[in-house]
Amino acid sequence: MALKRVLKKKFKGIIVKSGYIYSFKYQAWQHDPNPTVVMLYAIEGIHPRTGHQHRYFQCINFTYVPRTMRRQFARDWVTYMERFNGNVKLTWEMIISRYPYLKHAVRRYFFKPVYYITKLQEIPFENMEKVVVSTWSKDFSKKIKVSLLSKFRKVMKNRGII
Repeated sequence: MALKRVLKKKFKGIIVKSGYIYSFKYQAWQHDPNPTVVMLYAIEGIHPRTGHQHRYFQCINFTYVPRTMRRQFARDWVTYMERFNGNVKLTWEMIISRYPYLKHAVRRYFFKPVYYITKLQEIPFENMEKVVVSTWSKDFSKKIKVSLLSKFRKVMKNRGII
């Protein structure tokens, strides 16, 4: 099966949908063992050129969004979802064009093996702002900035610019 982007996927009895908010416990975590995310889509299948298996959810993790932008994005997103009665497809292309500051907050969460994701729950939109504010204690956006700056400096050094 070639790679495909799935906007609705049934996982452990819950239909996970693009644009909706979820929280879960993640076993293969790097910084955030309990992410609160906006689902983009699931990617599944085999890459036609590399033959690698892909089976993960691609999401925006709120703890990687700078605190100054979290609440505003949450309010904008709830308004957008209400305007279209929840029939919105949040894609990478939409993030790049409409919310470019979110591109570094996009994370992949493997859904196979199935024990990686536990305690999955959908967050109702009326609770979204409260849940987003509850993520205030975690802010990994600075780690991303430092990592990017380090990579930039390494490239510049390799090119003999600095």
